[in-house]
Amino acid sequence: MAPVVSPALDSAVDETGQLISVVLTFALAAVAAVYVARVVRQERAPWPLVLLAAGTLTCLLEPLFDHLYGLWFPTQGQWTLFTAYGVSEPVWLVPAYFAIYGGGAVVVMRSLRATPTRAQIWKLYWAFVGVAMVAEIGYVQLMGVYEYQDDQPWKVLGYPLFLGFVNSMSALIAGILAWRLVPLLRTPGQQLGLVVLTPLAFATEAFGSGVLYLALRHGSEDPNMVLLHVAALTVPLGTAATVKLLTLLIPEEAPGEVPPVVVVRERTPAGV
Repeated sequence: MAPVVSPALDSAVDETGQLISVVLTFALAAVAAVYVARVVRQERAPWPLVLLAAGTLTCLLEPLFDHLYGLWFPTQGQWTLFTAYGVSEPVWLVPAYFAIYGGGAVVVMRSLRATPTRAQIWKLYWAFVGVAMVAEIGYVQLMGVYEYQDDQPWKVLGYPLFLGFVNSMSALIAGILAWRLVPLLRTPGQQLGLVVLTPLAFATEAFGSGVLYLALRHGSEDPNMVLLHVAALTVPLGTAATVKLLTLLIPEEAPGEVPPVVVVRERTPAGV
């Protein structure tokens, strides 16, 4: 199995699926915009807009992810936004990142502000994993707007399931770090620094947790599939380890207060 090269084996995009993808992602982006606008009014601070911009800018890393992991957007009949690393990205990519990675980070931040517990972080993690898997299988299997080429480990309905753990992390990490950092960033200028969070989170998990898998996948023209299946397991293990580390940002629940010790002094008899 040779790693996917650019350009890969091309085909025609499903026209109906493409139209549905455009309508769906722009609708999600509109919902995210309304939600974030409300948060901005409530917070009276720019950080929600900065997180929204950070998530949107992260789409510039998508072509590198596609090239390394073997994701291909068919170019025949595609409404192309831009091309990088030999991969043509569709017009619905930007609203998808706007809503999921941008708006998602704001949701995580607000969720942790309301429920700042380690259990809440794990709930958010599994929720994002589930959404990523269902959404990607829909885009691959039902709408036919992209595919994962070559032999892929842990592939179900055309989707390598281990990648659902990677795609769930960007908004989660950015939201958790924003929750900790926003109280320390007092001015709008300082909050602008949050724009780096989501791209850093994307690179950390996509290329950090996947370092062993990607090295093996691209290390030869015909990598061993058994080893690839094993190496792919390091990706979800890496994301779980990251979540575990992030939970340490929340201190453990304080133990119950120990009842005060009451010292009873004996009365000294008079005249003694």
